[in-house]
Amino acid sequence: MYLDQWVWIRLARAAKGDPREDSDPQVLAAVQDAAENGVAFPLSTTHYIETSKITNPQKRLDVARTMASISHCRTLRARRVLLRHQMLHAMHLAFGRPAFRPQAPDVLGTGFRWAFEGEPGPLRLHDPAGPVDPATIDGMPDFLRKANQVAELMILAGPGDQEVGILRQQYGYRPEATIEVQASRLEWESSYVEVLAEHPASRAELRVRLQARELLHEHLALYTELASEYRINLSREIRYDPDRPNVSRRAMVSFADTIPTLRIAVDLKTELFRNATKPWTMNPIYDIDALSMAIPYCHVVVPDREMADLLSRSDTGPRHGTKIITTLADLPSALPELVEQARNAPGDRTGWDWAGQWDGYCLDWNELRKSAPSKASAA
Repeated sequence: MYLDQWVWIRLARAAKGDPREDSDPQVLAAVQDAAENGVAFPLSTTHYIETSKITNPQKRLDVARTMASISHCRTLRARRVLLRHQMLHAMHLAFGRPAFRPQAPDVLGTGFRWAFEGEPGPLRLHDPAGPVDPATIDGMPDFLRKANQVAELMILAGPGDQEVGILRQQYGYRPEATIEVQASRLEWESSYVEVLAEHPASRAELRVRLQARELLHEHLALYTELASEYRINLSREIRYDPDRPNVSRRAMVSFADTIPTLRIAVDLKTELFRNATKPWTMNPIYDIDALSMAIPYCHVVVPDREMADLLSRSDTGPRHGTKIITTLADLPSALPELVEQARNAPGDRTGWDWAGQWDGYCLDWNELRKSAPSKASAA
């Protein structure tokens, strides 16, 4: 179940004893119980970015604690890894290359490196001579698991105000870079409003234009890489003929619609651009980033009301077999089915089997210190 940022904020308020609605504590309890029974509530890169925008360090830590305690810092895999598979699958269906059906990657993992880079990145034990097997030190596997859990929490929560100075001076910390990227992305979307004012289009035509725009701006590097790797000649594959442009046009529309993340983004942007009176902000851009990745891989998604309405216009949920929930009060009713599936599912139910026996998610520095083996304490 993928929870939008507003849901996590509501759950964090309930966890602090300050619920927005009287039913929020019951929702929190239901989600916590489902998580302990194996239901995954994965985070995405969007969660890390939006949490970092909370200016009050304590409130940011409160939200991060709630996220970590429920999600166990399980994350959806990096966008590029998942999109590579989606695009390869679309090429296989549309062009017959690759000749084989590409193997689906693992989607769920643990931690920020899985979300941003697509690879696991746990903290490991070293001494001056190199890696150390934690099993050779009594109590070390448990300590190392808790150290990883606290580290993931602190990365999600971000630095405190008193830490920013040293991070800037010694480690190149520059959060302004994110703001600069945001401004560029916002300008890209906002600028098209003016283009549409001069060159209006029907809904169908607008959607085709946005497909081309999305593919060229967001995915051209990946497409070019894969086309070169599999020697795909696009003009030949789509039967391009300047005297019959609609043939190749239909082929490209079909190809783009076979890439789930691209299609969801295009459908949402089509509806947003049709409402020329509402200016673009970063909120819908974040929502599109998150939902276009979550919906193809999650059983249930809880967006905000606006996005849920826009998704319903293109039947996005039913097309992917994903249930879209719009109110927090409706969330618990979707959990029993997921709990049943989780109980019967093989494999890792927590995301932390690689780190040893599960006994909950460590959220506290003092608990971590108390569990430190004597050698770790001496070090």
